[in-house]
Amino acid sequence: MNKYIETLKKIFNTKEIRKKILFSLVILLVYRLLAAIPVTGIPADAITQLFEGSNFGDLLSTVSGGVLETASIGAIGLSPYINASIILQLMGTVIPKLEEMRKEGPEGRRKISMYTRFLTVPLAVMQSFVIYSTLRGFGLVGQLETLQLITMISTLTAGSVIVMWFSELISESGIGGGSSFLIFLGIVAGIPGTVSNNFRLMDTLQKTVFILVTLILVVAVIYISEAERKVKVQYSRRVRMGGSMDSYIPIKMTQFGVMPVIFAVSLLSFPQLIGKFVLSRNVSDKVVDITTKVIDLLNNPYFSNILTFVLVVAFALFYLTVVFKTEELAENLQKQGGFVPGIRPGKNTATHLKHIAFRLAAIGAPFLAFISILPNILIQLNLMTVTVITGTGLLIMTSVVLDIRREVSSMIVVRDYSKYL
Repeated sequence: MNKYIETLKKIFNTKEIRKKILFSLVILLVYRLLAAIPVTGIPADAITQLFEGSNFGDLLSTVSGGVLETASIGAIGLSPYINASIILQLMGTVIPKLEEMRKEGPEGRRKISMYTRFLTVPLAVMQSFVIYSTLRGFGLVGQLETLQLITMISTLTAGSVIVMWFSELISESGIGGGSSFLIFLGIVAGIPGTVSNNFRLMDTLQKTVFILVTLILVVAVIYISEAERKVKVQYSRRVRMGGSMDSYIPIKMTQFGVMPVIFAVSLLSFPQLIGKFVLSRNVSDKVVDITTKVIDLLNNPYFSNILTFVLVVAFALFYLTVVFKTEELAENLQKQGGFVPGIRPGKNTATHLKHIAFRLAAIGAPFLAFISILPNILIQLNLMTVTVITGTGLLIMTSVVLDIRREVSSMIVVRDYSKYL
């Protein structure tokens, strides 16, 4: 207990850390205020009625930051930004120029971030129009005049760009992980209302099962997220008493973080949104029939769970190749005179590290995928009647809290070392 009290004292007594935390809290406060300002042309309950009876609303609400149902300025939130990130990362595998940019270091990543922002705007415009057109097709909103329609689309697009800007501000000047942090806030903000509405529907056994399962899952997520393999590294140019200096490379079991879960949820929500749009149009009976079957298939709990599991695993393995650059790591080790004992420097070291990372991911990725669908499985087994929090929500919340703890801890360590410099 004393250790945690000392850590809190260091946080509040360190000006830099205190400023970052306060800055992040201010951004979050403004973000929640945006969620309370209604957008013109869309009734407050129209979006809720549109998604009623399907899991699509929960999916899209998760990636939007938990504010979609509010029909506010920031309703579509981070969804276009996340979709833009997915598109550019997938295009990087087929467009050599984008892959070259990634290898250019900070300058290349800056260019890719700029392209992501540019792509976010047309995606936000398209999503705003699709949502309005779908609502109008189902009779949930009235016909808007041209100027009103332009105003509504511009407002939603501007809100999405502002939310994107907020996420980057938190990443750069706050406590880091802006996108995940905003999604985390939206999930947390919706928990009290969900608990009050749904907890009373459960009997004593179901409440007990829910509490126990939640605690077990949180502990399991923390354990797997913190698990790592330490790859020993020796530096021939750094000599201490008794021989060369040793170090290690920590490779986490979930090196890819929680982003594969967010990507999978975002990708699952896209065809359902397009399907709703098609159903709202005056199309042929054959198209309606095919679209309805596709939406019903996506809403089928068995198919949805299997597809979610596969997408999370696939994105985790793909994202691992994006965030864990073994070639660059091996090259930097070689320049610094470092080597993995028993492994040749350079290409062999990169292959060795990649092999270890993928072996760990073979355990971590299926685990994340299973946790993301577990609440749905419990409902199908009649152990729970409703989900107070989804599996993806639980993963995002736990991972973000761990990331915040790591970020704050690293800032404290840097602060402690700085007084000796």
